[in-house]
Amino acid sequence: MPLGQFLFSETSPAAAGTAASSQAVANAASWCAAGVAGPLDDYDSIGIDADFIGATGGTLDIYLQQSPDQGLNWYDIVHWTQLAAGGPAIKYSSPMSQATTTTTTVVVGKNLTPALSAGTVVNGAFSDRFRLVMVAGSGTSAGAPVIVRLSPQRSRLREAGDK
Repeated sequence: MPLGQFLFSETSPAAAGTAASSQAVANAASWCAAGVAGPLDDYDSIGIDADFIGATGGTLDIYLQQSPDQGLNWYDIVHWTQLAAGGPAIKYSSPMSQATTTTTTVVVGKNLTPALSAGTVVNGAFSDRFRLVMVAGSGTSAGAPVIVRLSPQRSRLREAGDK
């Protein structure tokens, strides 16, 4: 059962370019900057549900990034499949767990230069804060809604007498 839920509610860039999430994230700690979800480092897994629509006129790539150094640098952890220009609404579920680890080295991007392959989740240990990065392709003339829900969970500790 999730202990809480962090909600990103963004609009992708309205022209070609790259932008980090900038709207307040529902249920984020008061120390988190706008566009940042946290704290998340005390959890074992995170259920990630996303609702996307393709931007008008250009492709759209959406990444989830984590910061291991309190927001100074950001590294790709999820890259959803690229959305076609004006593509229909699509929903994704992307589980992330410390119990399942990525077993090969993967190329990731840093800060506003994402590089993780599309359709990839990097599993294993994760940091205390997350943000989105959206990359709108050439020809983009209007942004689209980007909704991502993070539902973190931690293992239940059983007390003596629990069954």
